Amino acid sequence: MIEYEGAFCCHFAIVLRKQIPFIIYLEGLFMKFMRKFGLLFLVSLIILSVNGNGINAKAMETDSRVSEKGLMMASANAKAYDETYKNLLKAITSFQDTAYFPPNRISYKEISPIINQVLADHPEIFYFKHEGTRLYSNGKIELKYKYPTKTIKEMVKKQEAKAAEIIKQTIKPGYSDFDKVKAIHDYIVLNTAYDHDNFQKGKVPEASFTAYGVLINGVAVCEGYADTMKLLLEKAGVETHKVSGKGNGGPHAWNLVKVDGEYFYIDTTWDDPVPNREGQVSYKYFLVPASYLKKDHSWDEKPYPAAKSNRYAYFQEFYSAQEIGNYYYYSNSFDDHRLYRIGTDGKGKMKILDARAPYFVVAKDSIYFSNYSNNGYLFRAKLNGSGLQQINKVHSIDLYLVEDKLFYTNKSSGTKTKIGI
Repeated sequence: MIEYEGAFCCHFAIVLRKQIPFIIYLEGLFMKFMRKFGLLFLVSLIILSVNGNGINAKAMETDSRVSEKGLMMASANAKAYDETYKNLLKAITSFQDTAYFPPNRISYKEISPIINQVLADHPEIFYFKHEGTRLYSNGKIELKYKYPTKTIKEMVKKQEAKAAEIIKQTIKPGYSDFDKVKAIHDYIVLNTAYDHDNFQKGKVPEASFTAYGVLINGVAVCEGYADTMKLLLEKAGVETHKVSGKGNGGPHAWNLVKVDGEYFYIDTTWDDPVPNREGQVSYKYFLVPASYLKKDHSWDEKPYPAAKSNRYAYFQEFYSAQEIGNYYYYSNSFDDHRLYRIGTDGKGKMKILDARAPYFVVAKDSIYFSNYSNNGYLFRAKLNGSGLQQINKVHSIDLYLVEDKLFYTNKSSGTKTKIGI
């Protein structure tokens, strides 16, 4: 029995160990030989697990070294791999119990990465089960699923409907690639909570590792975030890749996207504040080059297009931000959270207030913010920084708007208060 090592992906990494056997039943001449001598043996070989894109609650991580839609093209038998890939994709998406590979042209050891590639290329597949999947020497693959077929069909229908609804809601006619990426990034962050509590308990449910967890449950870990970015952006017509590697030393997943002819990395998971902050989006890992991401991420870059552009470097200053008209208003991570604004074209940067404001919202013609230069009390100012006015004497955090109501939390008591604006 081989013991495999892996971990959940997320802000914090832990290591699991799980034994996942896959059985090859040796048939043909070898079995005839054994029977001839009156022996009946079942010979099992343990091979690499089929591990679901590398990060899964019950399967271990693989350091993938092949690019999406380019699986095994360096192999001497690319045609056989492509044939097997298509057979597996068709079988899995039609919920069949079996698929086949040509055993005289492909080693059984290559089936695991092919299945991984199918799942990496198709994040809509949330229902495949790695445990129990078996390979046979005659080329047969027994496939397993997490749920009954009827349940899967209902879940798929629900997921497809939700994805279509989100695209309709967030992607407007005439949107550029940049607009689409930002809209989907913001939607996922604003509508998903990182499954932190379950993660710390080591009890992350299957759905939280999938796009289904994001789209239907609104809860996920990094695998779910990355799958959802790929699923929605590809529906919006943006080239997107899922990348598996490590973040802060622990297994992690994120994306590579193509925007106006250039490639950028984007880590939606790490742009979602933990614990969840209502209405808040971070952009620290939004459209960054590889050189920036390498500060706390590591991965095999070779399979992916080079990401070198610093075109959107100004987003890295955004601790939190709101787009109002032709400007982004933001709390500047590089200037102790002081309030700034910059044009949506990345030009015209200016400091609005010298006050430190990690929490803020823009409503009508005013900015409401927690003034960390004055005990975290709630203040208001006009959009140009004038007319500074104190509103309360409470350390106020987690500001957000619902229609014409401003909500904030008293940091000391934890109570939530709303005021009209």
